[in-house]
Amino acid sequence: MMRTILIHTLGGHLVDQYLSHVDLLDCSGVPTHTLTLLLDGTVRIVFHPSGREARVAPDTRTNLTPHVPVPGPLLDAAGQLAKLT
Repeated sequence: MMRTILIHTLGGHLVDQYLSHVDLLDCSGVPTHTLTLLLDGTVRIVFHPSGREARVAPDTRTNLTPHVPVPGPLLDAAGQLAKLT
């Protein structure tokens, strides 16, 4: 069974360096997703290693990029990130 670990960090590039983000790690410590809380209150999810991106509204658990499926546990993590700030 895989376990996910949350690491709350600040980082990224340009404006992203000032935005809160979380790296989701697998049980080996390898990042599987990066969630970034954006200025408009939505959360960007980057899937590793593919680099695909999705955007979700954490307050309504709405996937704003329907062409990229977002599993329920990622919506949960997005909601938790939004509550941290």
